[in-house]
Order: sequence, then C-alpha cells, then structure tokens
Amino acid sequence: MIRFLGAILITAGAGAWGVLSVLRLRRRAAVLHALAGALELMKSEIYDRLTPMPELMRMLSDDTPAPAGLFFGRVHEKMQSLGRRPFSALWNAALEESPELMLRQEERGVLRELGLFLGRYDAGEQKSALTRVQRRLEEYARRADLEWDAKARVHVFLGVAAGVFVSVLLL
Repeated sequence: MIRFLGAILITAGAGAWGVLSVLRLRRRAAVLHALAGALELMKSEIYDRLTPMPELMRMLSDDTPAPAGLFFGRVHEKMQSLGRRPFSALWNAALEESPELMLRQEERGVLRELGLFLGRYDAGEQKSALTRVQRRLEEYARRADLEWDAKARVHVFLGVAAGVFVSVLLL
C-alpha cells in the first residue's frame, strides 16, 4: 500500500513538473505581450504628450501587469541617480535585475538597444525606435505563443511519463 501511494505521489509530482513547464512557457509569452503593449503606451506618451521619462516610468510601473511593471518600477527607482549615470546604463541595470521577465538573450538585446534611444534623441526618433522594438517584441511574443501551442501537451505528457517510469522502476 505504501509503495502504491509513493508511486502515485511520484507520478503526480512529475506531472506537476510538466504542468509548471507549460505555465512557464505561457507566462513568457504573456510577458512579451505586456512589454509590447507597454512600448505602445510609451510611444504615444513620448511622441504625443512629451511625458518626462521619470513620470513615464512611474506610470508604466503602475499600469503594466507584473512582471513587466516591476521592470519599469526598477527603472524608475534607478532614475534617482540619472545625473551620475546615463539613462541607458540605468535601463540596462534594471534589465539585468529582472530575471522574472524570462527573456532570451536576443530579446534582452533588443531592449538594451531601445535603452540607447530613450531620452537621448528627439521624440520622432524615439518613436521610430519604439516602433521597431515593439514590432520585434510582438514577433517574439508570436513565436512564444507558437512554442506554447506546440510544446504544451508534450511537456505534460513527458512529466507524467517520467513519473510513471520512475514509479515502475521503484515498484
């Protein structure tokens, strides 16, 4: 009886591991969608309203769902040292301190590139940089959605199968 209960627990644990893997894939796609949406808001605020960067970062930290909002909050906090360090350094530091964004290297590179443009050029050039980065993030989000669609069932199946395999070995 105890062996049978152990086998059930091992199978359930491995199945949960597969489900958590699927949830990570889904969350990564949601983060990319949230970042792309935040860039759309940034574009309109910078180009149409000429919102100052500290106010914009505060607004984005409040209006963007977590964990993307946490990133903008970190940028806003770091802006206290804006005179001593350039905005791009603050942006990159906040990006490095945000592992919860679950960004791949190429996605981080695109956001680093954006940090070089923000607050440095006129509103029109910032808008074109934001548009370019937003398009790339939307493409990454689309790919993440496709990856989730393709791998969701496989991850769950592999988790359960691994649990059953280990359970059979232990019985």
